[in-house]
Amino acid sequence: MRRTLRAYRELMRIGFGAAPWHAAAQFLTGIVFEVSVPVGGLGAKMIVDAAVSGDTEQGMAAAVLLALTVGAALACVFFYVHCLFTVQERATAAAGRRLMRLIGGAEGLAHHEYPEYLDQVQRVREHQAQLSGMVNATAGVLRVGATLIVSAVLLARVDPLLLCLPVLAAVSFWLGKISRDLTVRAQEATSEPERLRRHLFELGTSTAAAGELRVFGVTALLGERHRRAAAAVISERNRASWRGAALQALDALVTALGYVAAIVLSIWLAVHGHATAGDVVLVLGLAAQLSATVGTAVRYGTYFLLVLRVGRRFVWLRDYVAAERRTPAEPAALPDTLRTGIDLEDVRFGYPGGGGVLDGVSLHLPPGAVVALVGENGAGKTTLIKLLAGFHRPDAGRILVDGADLAGCDTADWRSRTAATFQDHARLEFPVLESVGVGDLPRAGDRAAVTEALERADAAGVVAGLPDGLDTALGGRWDGGVELSGGQWQRLALGRGLMRQAPLLAVFDEPTAALDAHTEHALFERFAAAARDGRERGTVTLLVSHRFSTVATADLIVVLDGGRIREQGSHRELMARGGLYAELFELQSRGYR
Repeated sequence: MRRTLRAYRELMRIGFGAAPWHAAAQFLTGIVFEVSVPVGGLGAKMIVDAAVSGDTEQGMAAAVLLALTVGAALACVFFYVHCLFTVQERATAAAGRRLMRLIGGAEGLAHHEYPEYLDQVQRVREHQAQLSGMVNATAGVLRVGATLIVSAVLLARVDPLLLCLPVLAAVSFWLGKISRDLTVRAQEATSEPERLRRHLFELGTSTAAAGELRVFGVTALLGERHRRAAAAVISERNRASWRGAALQALDALVTALGYVAAIVLSIWLAVHGHATAGDVVLVLGLAAQLSATVGTAVRYGTYFLLVLRVGRRFVWLRDYVAAERRTPAEPAALPDTLRTGIDLEDVRFGYPGGGGVLDGVSLHLPPGAVVALVGENGAGKTTLIKLLAGFHRPDAGRILVDGADLAGCDTADWRSRTAATFQDHARLEFPVLESVGVGDLPRAGDRAAVTEALERADAAGVVAGLPDGLDTALGGRWDGGVELSGGQWQRLALGRGLMRQAPLLAVFDEPTAALDAHTEHALFERFAAAARDGRERGTVTLLVSHRFSTVATADLIVVLDGGRIREQGSHRELMARGGLYAELFELQSRGYR
């Protein structure tokens, strides 16, 4: 219940926060419009009774009441629609921003490996539009409630038995809720197959995968798997839809019987002198209106519950992200420059369901040193990088930065002292100035800083060949946008990783995989030279590469094997030792002879 109330408050905050005056006006005008219908029925009753009794004064009063009611209804309905669309539009944008911050704002990356988290995200994404719908849902419920209350008062004046008509709304609402629950359960049960279907669709229509799909002829295979996944989803959801349709048919039958019974009762009362002709008109009008109100009640009631369910998932995601925030209340201070370096003490880590990846890693990264991580695929190099960058926390052991435990430091502060370029870098389809400049947000618009970073990444030639230089829009999908080659994108990513000044840790995780061996070697030599020139800052420069000849100039080479450190030392020391590094170096060297 507490989470439900929190979800309601959060979703209402989204709507009222986006358009407070329009949301309040939507409530008011919606109630006035709905109440005008039964009040109009009262006016019709008064006119009929006045005509039968010949009471001109009552007839004129009823006419004035009807005129005011119709005028108010017309004025309110147009303003209500305007408010509804305004609130919906602004709240949708606000909800989208919140969802982006929520999903993208988690400190680490561990949640992307948990199926439960992925399923919850998938469910929220499927119903993302509902995150902005709580104001509309609440307004609809209030409208229905106002109509039922006023109608019940008017019907009770004719005969208390007619109060059974509003009660039928509760039965219809119950049947509608069961129908909606069937649909929601089917959607939840098919969350993972739906994720698979979307993945297959994105893979089959992705330009990045188009070449491989055609070369290997797997387009048809993907299409068949997409068909099977879609069939499983559609079959389960169709069964729920048919059951819901049966319940809706039962609802229609119950409502029709109640309508007929109300008419028969009102006629019987009039025939036996217990009601007037105007009462019969009133009951006819209210019964017909209640049929529509019942439908509205079911629609808005079930919609309200759906929005609330999505809101609970939204709150679950927010709680999950909040629980994942690891910054302590009083974080340890990070140094401006490294004095003793970075130390890993018996660090152990494993991914969910995948066993251990790092097994008791102890390592000293000296300040100002250029350190190379080498090893075969799966040795744990990238995982070690993720731990150092704060994307994951060790399952056991500690990472110390000048003696301060990284787990006790502010994660955002540590990230601001870290520069990185990854092999799976982002292709930011912005103008070049922004695509590179966001590597150091305070200087994102500094043309001189961006130009300097591009020169250090040996990417100035990429920009020189673009039509508008730093102002060139990137991405062939956009009007006037320019598409780049894989190597050009990678050079810009390198420039982005070199934007920050004097970081404590600079990581280059196979950032030149799309470049040839000679270019990579030249770039790494430049990185190493720049790192040594600035040793007074104490920056630890961490290089990861599969090309052993490239990392030979590093101050320290760490050889990982099976999640453990097998060897460490300089290139000369490791070659003299004749161990795994020397063996792998020799094997790779033969390929270039």
